[in-house]
Amino acid sequence: GQFLLCLFETIWSSCFAIPSPDAESPASHHEFNKDNKLYKATLKAFAEFVAPLGERYAELLEKIEEDLKANEEAAKFEKYLKHLDNLIDGVKHLKADDSEETLHKIVELTHDLVALNHPNDDAKNRKLVAELFDKDSGKKFVEEFRKNMVEFFDGFDDACEEYVKDLSEEEKAEHKDFLKWFKELKETEDHDKKFVEFLDFFKFFDPVLLEKK
Repeated sequence: GQFLLCLFETIWSSCFAIPSPDAESPASHHEFNKDNKLYKATLKAFAEFVAPLGERYAELLEKIEEDLKANEEAAKFEKYLKHLDNLIDGVKHLKADDSEETLHKIVELTHDLVALNHPNDDAKNRKLVAELFDKDSGKKFVEEFRKNMVEFFDGFDDACEEYVKDLSEEEKAEHKDFLKWFKELKETEDHDKKFVEFLDFFKFFDPVLLEKK
């Protein structure tokens, strides 16, 4: 959906590259835990690219919220407006100074975005929200997202490729689930689906990271 796409547009607004593992990295960097170099670099970069979108995206959502409240059928959107208000507050408070906390916030916002994609079962109301989204520059956000998402995943894919090359055959066998996940991620073309699958990356290194606090 458009809301999910544009929330993360800023992540891909620049050429994204994760530092490749050093050839002389100690063996501990190959252990799948929170000290893993690829994990730490990915988490840090992800948080730093997400955080700057806060003010810009919040302004767009506030315009949509204002337009909905001014609509003659605003009462139909009461629950939807509450979700929107929570999302605006969450986006404004995205920070890059605590990477894991930022990732938790992004996951929470993703759930809010799913709710935003379903204002209610009335096709007319869904159409109204889509029209307001486009009117308030949402379409431009989506276009920028589609242009830059390829660059983001190219950088991520390259970093993972380099990391996998440095693994021994024994390590590859031990982490075959990760290799399978990475292969499927590269083959995924749908933007929304690929983003959700990308979040699973962090679970391989810290299984409890994305659990609700």
